[in-house]
Amino acid sequence: MTMRFAKVLALALVVGACSTTPVVPPVTETGHLGPGAANKFAGSTPTLVETFGQASPRQFGELRLPAGKGPFPVAVLIHGGCYVGMGSTRNMVLIADWLKANGVATWNVDYREIGSGGGWTATFEDWAAGLAALPRLAKRYPLDLSRVSLVGHSAGVTPAVWLTSGNQGDQVLVGKLPKVRASVLLDGPMDLAALEGQDEEICGQKVLEPLFGGLPAQVPGRYGMLDPRKNASAAEEIVIVNGAFPAPSSDILAALRASGVKVEQIAVTPDEHFDMLKPGTADFATIAPALLRVTRGR
Repeated sequence: MTMRFAKVLALALVVGACSTTPVVPPVTETGHLGPGAANKFAGSTPTLVETFGQASPRQFGELRLPAGKGPFPVAVLIHGGCYVGMGSTRNMVLIADWLKANGVATWNVDYREIGSGGGWTATFEDWAAGLAALPRLAKRYPLDLSRVSLVGHSAGVTPAVWLTSGNQGDQVLVGKLPKVRASVLLDGPMDLAALEGQDEEICGQKVLEPLFGGLPAQVPGRYGMLDPRKNASAAEEIVIVNGAFPAPSSDILAALRASGVKVEQIAVTPDEHFDMLKPGTADFATIAPALLRVTRGR
């Protein structure tokens, strides 16, 4: 973290705690960020680091609380990494700190991926378990469970879409989950079946088959549970941000709207995938107002 950014963030912590206006740091980044930079982000010390499973050290979340008494809206942050471990919770810590400075609690979750005990069904179980941990946390911390949102980046868009469905007959037994009011989808695929044959080019290895336990023609129901055209979203609002990934198809957008979801699309710098994760970039400045509006839930 640069000294200049640290000073801006410190000011945001003071101003944001008592203001309803988002504190958007000025654009100070002139270059573009890659995955190496995102994996080195360093944020504040979490209020709490807690596990939500016993099968792997990857099953944990970092809770960060704003100043004040609350109750606070809470955003569940889900990192990407091509489902194979290219990313980590570090990718989301600067967003976590910015939301914290602006009055939003964050629960930044890790999960098992392909190569670290993940795949079908473990990765999905961890995504669901991370969300399911919120009621337990709310017994100890002032979290407003009527204002739960999901913010997923890249591969983290997959659970940020799926978990808005509220477990409507999915093939993964996830139990009762807190209702997700809204999601912010930061540059990730919304139609995974359409990536068959492209996943190796994008991720450097085949990911669809191990993630789902089969290809779309073999296990169509598993892909369908992530598809808003087949498993309707129960979210009130979804913001879709696209940089390196193309915008979702018109029929996916139509399905979301037909379910009653308010949909907003935001385009950032073409072909850039990581800039939006760091306050101080032009892409973050572009998404910041919508990000805060959605996560605040008002």
